[in-house]
Amino acid sequence: MSGKSKIRFLLTVLAGAVLAGCADNDSVTFKVVATTDVHGHIFDTDCLTGEAREGSLAKVSTFLKGVRKENRDVIYLDAGDILQGSVDVYQDVTAQFQRPSLAAEAYNLLDCYAICMGNHDFAIGPRSYDRFFRTTKAPVMGANVYFEKYGDYLFPYRIRDVKGLNVAVLGLTTPIVNYSIPSDRMELDVADAVEAAKHYMPILRNQMRVDVVIGLVHSGLDDGRMDDEGLYENVVSRLLSEVPGFDMIIYGHDHKERCFKAVDCKGDSVLLMNPGPFAKKAAVATVNVTRSTKAVRTKGELADITGLEPDKRFLKKLSGWYDDVKHYSDSVIGRTSVPMEAGGVLWRSSTMMNYVHSFQMDALGAEVSLSSPVFTQTYIPAGDITIRDAFSMYFFDNTMVSVMLKGSEIRDVLEYSASLFYNTVTDGSGGLLRREKIKRLITAAGVDYEIDVTKPAGSRVRIIRMSDGKAFNPDKMYRTTINSFLYGSGESPLFGVLNMSREDMKARFNGSSRADIRYFILTDLALRHEVGAEVSVKNRANWKLVPEDVVSGCLAKDTVNYNIIQTRTSLKWD
Repeated sequence: MSGKSKIRFLLTVLAGAVLAGCADNDSVTFKVVATTDVHGHIFDTDCLTGEAREGSLAKVSTFLKGVRKENRDVIYLDAGDILQGSVDVYQDVTAQFQRPSLAAEAYNLLDCYAICMGNHDFAIGPRSYDRFFRTTKAPVMGANVYFEKYGDYLFPYRIRDVKGLNVAVLGLTTPIVNYSIPSDRMELDVADAVEAAKHYMPILRNQMRVDVVIGLVHSGLDDGRMDDEGLYENVVSRLLSEVPGFDMIIYGHDHKERCFKAVDCKGDSVLLMNPGPFAKKAAVATVNVTRSTKAVRTKGELADITGLEPDKRFLKKLSGWYDDVKHYSDSVIGRTSVPMEAGGVLWRSSTMMNYVHSFQMDALGAEVSLSSPVFTQTYIPAGDITIRDAFSMYFFDNTMVSVMLKGSEIRDVLEYSASLFYNTVTDGSGGLLRREKIKRLITAAGVDYEIDVTKPAGSRVRIIRMSDGKAFNPDKMYRTTINSFLYGSGESPLFGVLNMSREDMKARFNGSSRADIRYFILTDLALRHEVGAEVSVKNRANWKLVPEDVVSGCLAKDTVNYNIIQTRTSLKWD
């Protein structure tokens, strides 16, 4: 080869290398990993049960380390409902004030890039979620969340540079917060998520010139129209149909695992991923962007992380918090000389249910109390009561809420409950119980009543009198204490039974407790224990099933062995 031929050959090779380099630089690939609805499952062991958890942030840490080992650019996100749902975070919120927030430290260790505020994160109250905000490095987002006095409260979005590309994460929260949390516990206003997205999308696309937009949304896919006022709890489908510009939407709240592609209102493909609750799975997206054309391609999967070993370094860093939670769970908080039982809650007053009603009747000037059993065990023997036992007596972090209900409405609620659990029988040979989720059972205190199982549905409940001896008036408005589930949950029977909207319920609102019911239980136990006193539970034998001859035969055959533990799977966070 001559000297000129060699030069031409070298120039050709060099040009090819330059073109190949340009081709490589024209394509950028990165990973997005996300969780949602973790509900405080931080440690790999549940300190209440002593059992290993299927999912936890300790396992998420292991998973993230593996992904980051294989990929230089990884964005980890969480779509909310972090601060309520386990003893891990409950102890941190109610009994730990010297250390930074446990949840914040956990997400800092995971190098979380952004977090969306969930409805349960609001429910713990401003003092507690402010503590989380102050100590987490990841911005907490909610583009549709406003502080009533000062305007914007949370970060609407965050933009990250990935090899010269601008990747935006837009946070949105379900507006059901306005209705599910009592107004005196809310200093915030949550606007329509779709309208907020319509406002911020042009800012991101046109002003900020972002290349990729990821929606981080604490709201379900659809089926979310809640009342005649047009409130939508689950907005992801509406985002697709009304707001173009998303490349990917990571969402939660409805606890339904999904990973699929859908088409938005302009015909563009959008990747939708919901990894489901309790950190059992992680949403993993591979994003590829061509610089020259701005074309974005996404591929998603839900990775099962239940089989992974928890990250030992993660657990070691949080070992002080874990030791505190373990000690807290094991602590003796009180003592009782009589068993605390709830096995018969379907056919008579029970100690556990009476204990709950006692707090609701003593709070907020109540004349009537309505409550559902949320127990995870039905018998605690006489003797020492631990905090673990208190959690089994009251499973959720419900607060107490005072509303005005007519006497006839109180009867309607009790009638509805009776229709779910008791069949009509004419003698003791027939079955008595319909197998419903136990949380649908509603009992009352403050009124004396009977449930006649020989009557047809709709005419079984007879309210005899007020428990203080006064006459019961179906037309009178009674100050009624209920729990926050009955006040604002989409599953609450009060709305359907009473034909109320969320606005109607807000109009009936009187006030709410500043702490959850379990906190009052723990405080009562602790104060009595401190002075050597035992638990005192008023015997509220204010209701019964009749006629007794028919009922006794049915009970002997059908319901004596019925146990609330059988329905534990129905006690879940949403």
